[in-house]
Amino acid sequence: MHVSSSSTDLKNLPRITSITYYPDTLNLNYISHPGDRIMTAEHTPRPEGWKALFANPYIIIPIKFILPLAIIPAVIAALYLTEPYERFLIISGLIAAYFVPPAGKETIIPLAIIAGYPWWLITAVIFLLDVAVSLFVVWNFDLALKIPFIGRLIESGMTFGRNYTERQPWLRRFSTIGLILFVFFPLQGTGAMNGAILGRLLGLSGRRVFGCVCTGSLASCLVFALGADVLLEIYREDPTLGIGILVGIVAAIVAAAAGWLMHKRRLRERRP
Repeated sequence: MHVSSSSTDLKNLPRITSITYYPDTLNLNYISHPGDRIMTAEHTPRPEGWKALFANPYIIIPIKFILPLAIIPAVIAALYLTEPYERFLIISGLIAAYFVPPAGKETIIPLAIIAGYPWWLITAVIFLLDVAVSLFVVWNFDLALKIPFIGRLIESGMTFGRNYTERQPWLRRFSTIGLILFVFFPLQGTGAMNGAILGRLLGLSGRRVFGCVCTGSLASCLVFALGADVLLEIYREDPTLGIGILVGIVAAIVAAAAGWLMHKRRLRERRP
């Protein structure tokens, strides 16, 4: 079979003008037709080694799903190996209670301090629990919505987040600081999971959401742990003074909450 080509067809073929090779890319400069401007085609090779391993969705998706969930049993296993069995049972109960509303840092951490656990231990435990929860939500938000029980929790968190941002519009202007404060203050419905969901609703990147949640969680854990530890030491030396300080703290919190509610009511009354 004979194939012929005219000189005109050969002239119309793209003509490579230069080849530039770099360690990571290969650039070809060519002219598609005579008189056209120079065009560049860039070829980027596929990642190799460990980069190719983590670029594989069949590998990275299971890792992102399993790794956050593995943090919690790892913490429990470490407590089992380092704490006496009775103390392990007590702190395991506190860990379980931490995931059941309305319990939170403001109740679990002081109870652990009263039970005799060092402030740094309960701080590390609660902080790692928040890390696991926030990391799971950041990495698996869309997938978690399809899981029956977890999906309902996330949907309720999304509803809470939307309502909260509507009531607090300043959060959208100061999203990073606002998210840290949201996680820091022990209000009902706040915390690592809802903080990660709120960050997603605010349009923050996954890294920023995770950083904000970790910052707010660690600061909150330290405040409650160190505060409870200092207050317990004062009570042991002078019970009257310790009780007086505790009553003053509770009264200040109640007064602040009442003032905040009155302020919100006045704002609602001013609206047309």
